[in-house]
Amino acid sequence: MKIYVICDLEGTAGVVDHRQQCWFDGKFYEQARRMATLELNALVEGALQGGATEIAAWDGHGPFPGGIDVELLHPACRLVMGAGESGPVGFEGFDAMFLLGFHAMAGTPRAVLAHSFTGFISECRLNGLMLGEIGLNCATLGMAGIPCVFLAGDQAAANEVRALIPGVETAVVKEGLSPSPVGVFTQAPLISLSPVRAQEVIRESARRAMNLVGKIAPFRIEPPYTAQVRFTEEKYADQNAQRAGILRLDPLTVEKSGNELDGIMPF
Repeated sequence: MKIYVICDLEGTAGVVDHRQQCWFDGKFYEQARRMATLELNALVEGALQGGATEIAAWDGHGPFPGGIDVELLHPACRLVMGAGESGPVGFEGFDAMFLLGFHAMAGTPRAVLAHSFTGFISECRLNGLMLGEIGLNCATLGMAGIPCVFLAGDQAAANEVRALIPGVETAVVKEGLSPSPVGVFTQAPLISLSPVRAQEVIRESARRAMNLVGKIAPFRIEPPYTAQVRFTEEKYADQNAQRAGILRLDPLTVEKSGNELDGIMPF
């Protein structure tokens, strides 16, 4: 069985400060990348134990150097590199998708570093369904017939994917403690597993998730598509409204329609 892993950084155990841990020049960025890579390696070990025969991971945390340290990568995992943040690539022919290091969408209570794609978006909807990176990744691979069977990240991210895909396996490595939503990328109180314990939880959860391959259906949002994005400030709506095919709905909101999921988000 062939497994495709989409990796992010904000949902890694021990990651709490976006500026210091998730920016390429952050003081603790290399530490965060190392912890994320060790979580990926634990996932690979668990998936192999569960019967995976091939594993590839897409580093979704921006362009190089990204959020995964290739030098520390498990030898059984191949790494998709150089694809930037435009979306996962090279997933054709895989049997299932795993999400690693994920966070909830913007505006989610009790979340850790919640955001939707960028720091200047407050809400995204696709055909009326509010979604973030979790939902769009599930839909993107779902339209290719690839189901999401696993997510590792904070508790709010686990809740988000379960609402979309009942029965999906989740590995919770931390939990936000703020009962109200906080600003995008804002540091807020959380409780985290140690990196070593998080790796243990991910390894065992990934092994269990392999039993779901072929049992969970791909998540699909059928065309035609209408995507709406609400920005945090008018200037971002102004910029995006200048692009072809973008409709301005109000000072903060734009809309785009089409029959293809790829590139449908108006930002």
